[in-house]
Amino acid sequence: MRKKNLALIIIIMLAGMVSIMGCNDLYGKIKINPDINKLYKDRSGLPDYDYFYTGRSNLPDAVIGIDKKYQFNARLWGKIEKHKEVYKKIGNLNKTFYGYADLTGGDIFGKNDKKIGIWFSYYRHAVVKKTPEGIIEVYTPYSPSHDDFMRR
Repeated sequence: MRKKNLALIIIIMLAGMVSIMGCNDLYGKIKINPDINKLYKDRSGLPDYDYFYTGRSNLPDAVIGIDKKYQFNARLWGKIEKHKEVYKKIGNLNKTFYGYADLTGGDIFGKNDKKIGIWFSYYRHAVVKKTPEGIIEVYTPYSPSHDDFMRR
């Protein structure tokens, strides 16, 4: 009887580990990179991406550039059609309801630390996901220490 229970426990643990490992393959991350801010300040190096913003059009919460070779689910994002508008949106990022905030630039990575885009925001966190169909999703940004986030 004890051997059966031990075998069952081991099988359950292995199944849980495989499940967790499979889910991790779907998630990416944002890694802060001060060099990304230089791209904006120098007005250089931004043409290889499709750009999107979230938040108000004149007061966005984030601007992202997704490498054109990836399919992106933009359901939470507005597309920035003109390249010169990208700089305008990024310039408005550090204006917040609470005053001015520092602009954070970063790289967006998919699984296996493969770079899929760039990030501009005063926030430093967002969920980055690649669906099983291979579509990139970036959720709206948040601050883990912000009161509204903690109440959800």
